[in-house]
Amino acid sequence: MKDDNNKARLITVGVAALLIIIICGISFVVHALSQREKEDTGSRLQAEILEYANSTQEKDTAKKDANPSDAAPKSEEKEQTKTETAGQEPAADAQEAVVVEQSSSALPEKEEPLPAADTENAAFTWQKAVSENLSQVEINLQRQMSEMKGYWEAGNMQAVEDLAYLPRYQAASLKLEGTTRYYYYGDTDEDNRPSGIGLASYADNQYYYGEWSDGVRSGNGMWIKFYVYGKNARAEESLYLQHSYSGGWAGDLPSGEGAEHYDLIPENLKKDARYNSNFIGTFKNGLYNGEMYITSVYGDGNTKEWSGTAQNGVWKALGEKDKKGQYPVIFEITDPDNYQWMAAKDNKKQGVDGLISSALK
Repeated sequence: MKDDNNKARLITVGVAALLIIIICGISFVVHALSQREKEDTGSRLQAEILEYANSTQEKDTAKKDANPSDAAPKSEEKEQTKTETAGQEPAADAQEAVVVEQSSSALPEKEEPLPAADTENAAFTWQKAVSENLSQVEINLQRQMSEMKGYWEAGNMQAVEDLAYLPRYQAASLKLEGTTRYYYYGDTDEDNRPSGIGLASYADNQYYYGEWSDGVRSGNGMWIKFYVYGKNARAEESLYLQHSYSGGWAGDLPSGEGAEHYDLIPENLKKDARYNSNFIGTFKNGLYNGEMYITSVYGDGNTKEWSGTAQNGVWKALGEKDKKGQYPVIFEITDPDNYQWMAAKDNKKQGVDGLISSALK
């Protein structure tokens, strides 16, 4: 009887051990298959990531290798397609570079397709001057206007700035010195007047890109003046890099909601002096008209925010005049008891200064 019990225990132990071995074997196989599946999945994922990275890199490389002035010929291509389809001469609104005074002049002949913009080494700092005689620089009006308009359309303002400082652009601007005439490239109406979207180049390195109507700036657009200084320019006379206005226009002048901005040269600012750099609010006929938000920068790098109200370019006085005959006209937003003061004789025609427009004759 005792032997039978021992055999039964041995059989039970053997069966249990066999079951354990079988279970362990199954677990090992399942683990191995799972691990292999994970490795396969990881490999596939890694391959997909590499494939995506390679495709993205190829796209980026293609973008970098593409002609940077691709945006410029688009409008020309559109006009050319329309002309070829019609099987006739270019329509009146075909984009050509023209010189505009009281009326548009005859259109010049079309130029060959434009090469890439030569903006390399084009940027000047305030200390640098154009070394060559601008009156002798050869210009290509059609090419230059189309070239800059393309970059402006693409929102590449760094390229626009680089172009504006090139001798051929400064030479073209110099030819308009002392006049309100401008070069125009863009949409026109049936009378060949600027109408729609277009770019204009004026004397004094001034440019405008935006909407036009009946031959004048009207709608929304941006005006910029680029400053150029000679090698011997003194710091106190070299304060600005750019002066610009963006916003509404009417009658060839800033009108409506807009923002005026001065791009200053930090190293040329007097340490304790204040320079108003932004005027944001409502404009009328180029003048401040309504409540204006103003920011100022100091030579030590500090900034302040201000507010004032103007009517037709005259700041509203906020108190009595001081011993110098100056009135408080603008107050600091965070310290309303701190003012900017101005004499009555100076408090007139406050607005976008230096703008070239036939409306200001």
